[in-house]
Amino acid sequence: MPAVSSLLLWICSVFVLTTAPDAQGPGPALRMAAILDSQSSRCGRGERLALNLATDAINEQLQGSSRGRVEVDVFELLKDSQYHTTDTMCQILPKGVVSVIGPASSPASGSTVSHICGEKEIPHVKIGPEETPKLPYLRFASVSLYPSNEDLSRAVSAVLRSLSFPTASLICAKAECLLRLEELVRHFLISRETLSVRMLDESLDPTPQLKEIRDDKVATIIIDANASLSYAILRKAKELGMTSAFYKYILTTMDFPLLRLDDVVDDHSNIVGFSLLNRTHPLQQEFSGSLRLSWREGCAQSHGPGPSISSALMFDAVHVVVGAVRELNRSQEIGVKPLSCSSPLIWQHGTSLMNYLRMVEYDGLTGHIEFNSKGQRTNYTLKILEKHRGGHREIGTWFSNDTLVMNSTSLDLNASETLANKTLTVTTILESPYVMLRSRHQEFSGNDRYEGFCVDMLRELSDTLRFSFRIKLVDDGQYGAPEPNGSWTGMVGELINRVSAALHYKGLKLMCNVATLVPLS
Repeated sequence: MPAVSSLLLWICSVFVLTTAPDAQGPGPALRMAAILDSQSSRCGRGERLALNLATDAINEQLQGSSRGRVEVDVFELLKDSQYHTTDTMCQILPKGVVSVIGPASSPASGSTVSHICGEKEIPHVKIGPEETPKLPYLRFASVSLYPSNEDLSRAVSAVLRSLSFPTASLICAKAECLLRLEELVRHFLISRETLSVRMLDESLDPTPQLKEIRDDKVATIIIDANASLSYAILRKAKELGMTSAFYKYILTTMDFPLLRLDDVVDDHSNIVGFSLLNRTHPLQQEFSGSLRLSWREGCAQSHGPGPSISSALMFDAVHVVVGAVRELNRSQEIGVKPLSCSSPLIWQHGTSLMNYLRMVEYDGLTGHIEFNSKGQRTNYTLKILEKHRGGHREIGTWFSNDTLVMNSTSLDLNASETLANKTLTVTTILESPYVMLRSRHQEFSGNDRYEGFCVDMLRELSDTLRFSFRIKLVDDGQYGAPEPNGSWTGMVGELINRVSAALHYKGLKLMCNVATLVPLS
């Protein structure tokens, strides 16, 4: 029979794993189902290991008793589609589960799971972003551990307000981002501030959008994309010279702490994001250490510095469900029964368990967990992180009551303040009266060989802003002209390629012309 079952599941393209055998003791096991949409191996996001760690931690407290022992059936989705998800749910229902957890990053599948759970009155615990548009369900039967779209919009808006950024650009990986960040977009619509939205096409190449932002002189950029695509966008921004102190980036991905940006950030970069993780939780070190050990032993590729948000939420979801079941058991002995997609039967204790789930309060790996009447997470915090070489540092905290507390951060600095103790290379062309060779210039060296209006102004600026500079004549002696391949020659080419530090002078008219080509940041 096991061989037949395995064959049937293979035909259905869904793999099933039971984390523990059926309990053979005086009381029934507490069984739930988890749906994963990451890689099936241990080299995925760590969700499978998170489930094992959560069940082991809970079962160890039972001191050998099988009554109330937690068991999780793990199902893997090979495709984010209504058909595959329905087929998976029809395999879950006969097992008699008290709850379904996940998936983390399959919007279509998540909606299907919530719909079927609503019909059968089985609580669905969501660990991924809200689906957009939000679909109506026959019955309200879900709670979400993931921050709501409205909360994410309010957090981004709060950071923008605190840093006084009136104009921003939003880069969207998917069209749904306008629905995800609806509250943020509405904030700009009702204010006098400006938000430009740029959508990536199917190629997901951000080059055209970044160049448009650069040409528009927009300094604040919001990136709504997953962690890997956010990294690709920042890499391209680095290539285009858009990670200087002039630019500020705000990322919406909750996996921001895992982003390795050592090849992107420097001393002037301003890249901030959010974290839901509670670094002070007693199990945080053990959880992260177990993940790293598992990856080190079984994975060829390198992984991030800690758990993904989906694995931490999966860990917390198991504890939340167990806590609600135990509280419900104090008032009534609940039992589970096999259900079927072809039968109208529902789980008679589902509504009661949902009520207890909405009353749960738990401090987990993702901080304080509590739900409002709609099943959305409430009374929690998001840490505001700023990236630097080698990691990140915490610069503030956003509270779900829309309160923001910011620490001192380099984002508060004016770009000019970052010039202190720096040496700039100034590329220019000889032209009177702006930059000229002094008489007997052969007797001098360095900047002392030059004089003129721009040279005098550079010396005054360097004294005021405490930077040093080196004057360099343009290699080809030209102002610059476009090449067939899109590159530029001359002074403009050197500016774009960042050979120079971006101070160019050739009269007001030339300065305006150059400013239409590249940002003088």
